[in-house]
Amino acid sequence: MTWAFGYFVCFIVGLVLGAVTGLVRDLRSVAQHHVGVPHSNLHPPFLGLVVSRLAAFLIPSGLVGFVLAVQRGSDRKAALILACIAGAVGVLAASLLLRRKRSAETRGQHATVVKEIQPGGYGQVRIERNGLSVLLAAQSADPYSIPAGSEVEVVDSTRSVLTVRLPARG
Repeated sequence: MTWAFGYFVCFIVGLVLGAVTGLVRDLRSVAQHHVGVPHSNLHPPFLGLVVSRLAAFLIPSGLVGFVLAVQRGSDRKAALILACIAGAVGVLAASLLLRRKRSAETRGQHATVVKEIQPGGYGQVRIERNGLSVLLAAQSADPYSIPAGSEVEVVDSTRSVLTVRLPARG
């Protein structure tokens, strides 16, 4: 196996992982200025985060490594170092692009659960934004499920998935 083939495989594996975890869709939604809603049973949240970061590393590192490996006279060690740097920059860039600024207007707002939210999984909520009713993916901040029809409070809206909880009864 040549170095160029190894880098090409890293690039392809990164693209596949990016497609499976929704990284590619999330980056496209940033460019289109709308919120992406993940499939509720696609993957566990933590594993999805790790695998999407791995994809963000493999795609640029595989591409840069492949380009450097096919050039005649390039040093293998230098190509490997530059590929790793490109991967680190890819992870940093993906993290910065996907970070959503906290929306003060959404945080603390109430929403209605449309699809039950299982612990550690995703559900769906309806929230009013700018006079329109919007359906968004949501997950519970608490370790128990929230049934459909419940009124919930938005705790965090920094990502494309809202974090919600049942309001405190008092």
